[in-house]
Amino acid sequence: MDQIIQSTNIHGYFDGISAYLTDNGSEQGGDEQLILSPLHGKGSISRLKIRQGIEVVISDMTLEEDWNQYIHEDRVFEINYCFSGSSDYYFKGNRYSTSVQSGNVYSMEDSEIRLIKKSKQRYLCLEIRMSPEQVLRYFEHADDYRSVENWLKHQMGRISPLQDSMILKRAVNEMVHSSYRGSLKKLHMESKIMEIVLLVLEKYMPQPEYNAGSYMKKQDIEKLYAAKQIISDRLDNPLSLKELARASELNEFKLKKGFKELFGMTVFEYVRDQRLEKGVFLMQVEQLNVGEAAAAVGYSNPSNFSAAFFKKYGCKPIQFIKSKK
Repeated sequence: MDQIIQSTNIHGYFDGISAYLTDNGSEQGGDEQLILSPLHGKGSISRLKIRQGIEVVISDMTLEEDWNQYIHEDRVFEINYCFSGSSDYYFKGNRYSTSVQSGNVYSMEDSEIRLIKKSKQRYLCLEIRMSPEQVLRYFEHADDYRSVENWLKHQMGRISPLQDSMILKRAVNEMVHSSYRGSLKKLHMESKIMEIVLLVLEKYMPQPEYNAGSYMKKQDIEKLYAAKQIISDRLDNPLSLKELARASELNEFKLKKGFKELFGMTVFEYVRDQRLEKGVFLMQVEQLNVGEAAAAVGYSNPSNFSAAFFKKYGCKPIQFIKSKK
């Protein structure tokens, strides 16, 4: 099926779909939901307006045939994430694809994009749609405002892949499965939007400059970021401090002192936090039990995992699992 959408503002995309799927909508507690007819497939598309200029659109559907959308956007900044299914984007002569557990960020003005949503598969996707002005509202400091404004200008007309991480997966999953209602849901959603925007900017914004008086050289900073990545890649079997120093080509003193100064926590604290973050994801999304999650992130004793989990989150893992059901 083919559809042309003229979106003159952030909310025009969903409004265009709503007009196309006439008499199949409902609204409850601020959530608008469109139910697909059997002719189109099964499932739904929902929208939550956080405020004018910010909305969250969640699609969970299986289409009878490919859905070709020719969308003209006035001004939009979008972050999307695909949990299942796949789609293709055609923009300025280039083809982009989304697949399972991946996403994109893009910004465009007075542009057309062709979106093809594939049929005969469950398509579960989250879209955070914002006006550039709303993105900038999060940054009051003049220097931060200018940096983000320049990045938005640079990003204009580009589609870039999101950097995958456990933090991102947890944030988007919490948005899709939010148990809040009404105003609390809007507040919860916006807190997650701010977290995800921060993750995006962390990837695409230049790293801050450090004082010339700092003992760290540029090469050392790059090696510390490399050490951080090595830790993330080996959460189930972390290296010793000596092995990590060797792998990142730093001596142990620079690794310990530099890591704490650059990232605000010790190497041990970072390893623990990342293992627990992954444990949360495995229990919440992959449905692993406590013992399985503990083993998957390198804890040979589930009791040690539970103790560390309680210290960070204020509850036991089994209580966390029950609260999410």
